[in-house]
Amino acid sequence: MPRTSFPARLARWGAAAVLAFAAAAAPAQAPANRLDQIVARGTLRVGTTGDYKPFSLRTAGDAFVGLDVALAADLAKAMGVKLQLVPTTWSTLMPDLEADRFDLAMGGISVTLERQRKAFFSIPTMRDGKTPIARCEDVARYATLADIDRKEVRVIVNPGGTNERFARARLSHATLVVHPDNVTIFDRIVAREADVMVTDAVETRLQARLHPGRLCAIHPDAPFDFSEKAVLLPRDVVLKAFVDQWLHQAIESGQYARMDEQWLAYPWGVETLRRLIDERLMLAPDVARYKWNHQLPIEDLPREKALVEKLGAEADALGVPRAAAEAFFRAQIQASKTLQGELFRGWEARKPERFTQEVDLATVTRPRIDRVTEQLMRALAEDWPVLSDPSRREDVARALRPMQAEALSAQAVGEALAPLAK
Repeated sequence: MPRTSFPARLARWGAAAVLAFAAAAAPAQAPANRLDQIVARGTLRVGTTGDYKPFSLRTAGDAFVGLDVALAADLAKAMGVKLQLVPTTWSTLMPDLEADRFDLAMGGISVTLERQRKAFFSIPTMRDGKTPIARCEDVARYATLADIDRKEVRVIVNPGGTNERFARARLSHATLVVHPDNVTIFDRIVAREADVMVTDAVETRLQARLHPGRLCAIHPDAPFDFSEKAVLLPRDVVLKAFVDQWLHQAIESGQYARMDEQWLAYPWGVETLRRLIDERLMLAPDVARYKWNHQLPIEDLPREKALVEKLGAEADALGVPRAAAEAFFRAQIQASKTLQGELFRGWEARKPERFTQEVDLATVTRPRIDRVTEQLMRALAEDWPVLSDPSRREDVARALRPMQAEALSAQAVGEALAPLAK
């Protein structure tokens, strides 16, 4: 057997060493399917639009609530991973899925053949269809597509989703009004800036409940077409099989129905009230810095008393019991003082001489507080039916959290919300 030269043997040993080192240093082979990738990552990324009640709503502080948000949390738990909610829009839903911005999408997503060409859907979670919603006095005027499909009828749509596609395909003569904010779109009908919207029957039922006597769902039990809701998935059969089985168990066990009922009963109307309470509290640091710079006291009892009495009188005219309104606004004032007091105590320990960035109290901050207070009065009156219903207190308490101001003072937030929990 011929002997190999030393240089040849060295080259062979060197090559073997390089291959061994490369094998040791090479990263482990990536999981073959999306489910294993999610488990390996430890996080389930769920895309959601945050603008479709009762499925998904983005609240103050970028929190999300809703039926599909709760379901997403349960799905992540079933996978043994954490949940990460990724904001998307109806216009960018499919491009975001294809760009791998999230692992799947939830939030009242309708099954369409256009979406099915590029993705998978889970088994259906809900049967639905398009139906009109309009001002209650106009219900008889918009019962059929022929009634709606007239030039003088202003049909409002949100861009990029199935509502706009339905309207453009089936309502060629009506005047389309494209409104970009799906959260406030129904208020445009109430304000007479549009006449009717054709959307999913489940949404028309909910919006009729949120606008009693003003908006009415038109034949939601007999929609114009047929559709289903489902989870939107990438083309991965292993992930789809897992999601399908998880949904099957949730539906057959009654868990899905219980969650659906819970979120339909959620007091969706109080988001504005919560946002305004939060916004008023978030102005307290500007007030505190100004008072610290000018050595002013936190309390101004005569001004506070006059303001509460004025608001109590306004509440009477709006149908809110005066005592309840005064207690509510007194709590907002006290919460702001509590937050300011906590800031003062922290500053006293550090002894800052003066804050260089100061917002003028009289010309800037106080007018802002006054505007928010006026809006709070209107929101309190609008939400009073649910706020005064003893059977809804737990729902209301759940809907009023989270708030950004909790990062500044949990005690102040608790004081601001206390009158609404009684």
